[in-house]
Amino acid sequence: MSEYVKIETEPTGDPDVLEIITNQVLTTAETERYPTFDEGNVGSPIAQMLFDGVPGIRALTITPDTLVVTRDPDTAWEEIVDDVRDALRDFFL
Repeated sequence: MSEYVKIETEPTGDPDVLEIITNQVLTTAETERYPTFDEGNVGSPIAQMLFDGVPGIRALTITPDTLVVTRDPDTAWEEIVDDVRDALRDFFL
């Protein structure tokens, strides 16, 4: 495991969807999909942590090194990205 959590963001064609790429292994599954808060809230530990701790996430797809986040349009990306970074740090470190 890396001694730090690094994340980069990549826009998608949808202004309410953002890819967040990290240097941490987020899942050993090929893909985890959580199209709703209720599904994410009972999903993997990382999904639960993000849905519970990061306001504004509506849906989430997790691959080994990427989060594809769908946001509530009323929540700024800067807030979500900062909260995701902090949540991943707490989770991994």
